[in-house]
Amino acid sequence: MPATWDIEDYGDFCLTLSRNHTPEQVLTAFGAAPGEARLMTAAQCETEVEITGGSALLRAGRFGTWSFCMESANPIGFSDLILKNLCGGSEVFSLSRSGHSMTLFKYAKDGQLSEWFEPRSSQTVHGGSQHAFFQRIQNIPPGTSAAMASLKVMFEHVGADLTPDILNGPLLTVNLGNVDHALLARPVPDFQIPTRIGTRSVLGRYLGTIG
Repeated sequence: MPATWDIEDYGDFCLTLSRNHTPEQVLTAFGAAPGEARLMTAAQCETEVEITGGSALLRAGRFGTWSFCMESANPIGFSDLILKNLCGGSEVFSLSRSGHSMTLFKYAKDGQLSEWFEPRSSQTVHGGSQHAFFQRIQNIPPGTSAAMASLKVMFEHVGADLTPDILNGPLLTVNLGNVDHALLARPVPDFQIPTRIGTRSVLGRYLGTIG
């Protein structure tokens, strides 16, 4: 994990990682038209892109065999619909933080949501996989924030680092206007993890961050 990249500087964010997809395919899964994308640096976005309450700024690129989308304004990449669009015959991560300072980790593979949780909050764990992502995050020293610990585990799985040079450099950028937040907030029935009896669901907290 690049020591110089501190995701805590981002406020609200969503980082989506998808294996064996191109950046253009990632943008399409988000509902954007790749043909409208421009190669822009992070600095250019700050001065040339106007963000409104109904838009989402998507910045997509590639590292290794994985592509990513980084959002730092009105993020939407944690929605089940977008993750389902990306994980058929593949695998995808989503790490997000809402305005309520809640960090959410999701992992989906082969068309199915495998696990999701708030890092370091055992009562929120839903599902599980052979990769044991929740426990691996728990094993990171407690002085590391939940978001940074999650990044470390994600990049270990990917086998590559999303470096500051990649993140701040030229990426395919789309300012997606008129996002249908109501559509993205709807559960995708065949994508859900069944809630175990006796397990507290935090779906209400999660869906409340959209909009």
